[in-house]
Amino acid sequence: MEENYIARMRAKVGHEGMIFVSAFGVLWNREHTAILLEKRWDAERGWGFPGGYLEYGDSPMQAVVREFKEETNLDVEVVRMLGLSTNVTEKNSWGDAQETIGIGFEVRQIGGSLQKDGTETLDLQFVPVDPEPVMFVPQAQATLHRILTESEHSERPWLRENRQ
Repeated sequence: MEENYIARMRAKVGHEGMIFVSAFGVLWNREHTAILLEKRWDAERGWGFPGGYLEYGDSPMQAVVREFKEETNLDVEVVRMLGLSTNVTEKNSWGDAQETIGIGFEVRQIGGSLQKDGTETLDLQFVPVDPEPVMFVPQAQATLHRILTESEHSERPWLRENRQ
């Protein structure tokens, strides 16, 4: 298995602060009452959005389409950008300083059949949004709240700065 971009960069700079860009997708069920969420391999509790970090040369839209395919086996296309968030941490779960710029997209399924990859994604479910699902980290919880309260009422993308 080829080493990913973050692992290659970390091998060069160690634990120093770095900036990474991630892209995640929101796929609604037909009734628009639930969002496809994943149980992640690296989290003990809560849900996450399908998505991941951009590789060198990726656009955010390419990354979310690729990550959806890898993690869910679904072919999706981007419908619109939902928003942008930033988060800075001095020590992530691997002991590294990191700033993550996350870009959220609403996506639409255009093919494939739902299937977890069993490596990164341990479970996949359309999780009802009422009550609001519990996410795996506070940043994802804040992002989900913005999606449910702002993105559904406006076409305008939201911005969530560090720890907001």
